[in-house]
Amino acid sequence: MSGKYGMNMILLKGKIGGKDMVEIINTGEKWNEARNKAIPIFNNERVEMGIFVLEPGERAPEEGFSIHQDSEEYAYILEGEVLFCTKERCYLLKEGDIMYNAPGTPHYTENRGENEAKIIWVVAPPI
Repeated sequence: MSGKYGMNMILLKGKIGGKDMVEIINTGEKWNEARNKAIPIFNNERVEMGIFVLEPGERAPEEGFSIHQDSEEYAYILEGEVLFCTKERCYLLKEGDIMYNAPGTPHYTENRGENEAKIIWVVAPPI
């Protein structure tokens, strides 16, 4: 890891001629691009992975709910805390928590704290 969360993600992509195909992505420079929007950093036909920085007072989406009709969603709270809300209830997610969201569940994420929240997310299959 270089700097706080300037991490390298090493992704095994398969094999060609018996050799591993690996992709290394340094997320350090990408965190600024991910302010108040989820940006993908890797995808293939089976899975999509990205990062998201949610600033204090921000909500995603800004109004209503997000729905990934056919995709499972996972999120790891790397830093800070957020509210993850469905139509039924809200869950406080803190640094170190992992969240699973079933396909078709309407939801939104909100940062009511004083510090930014950094999130690594995965959806499968890709949206």
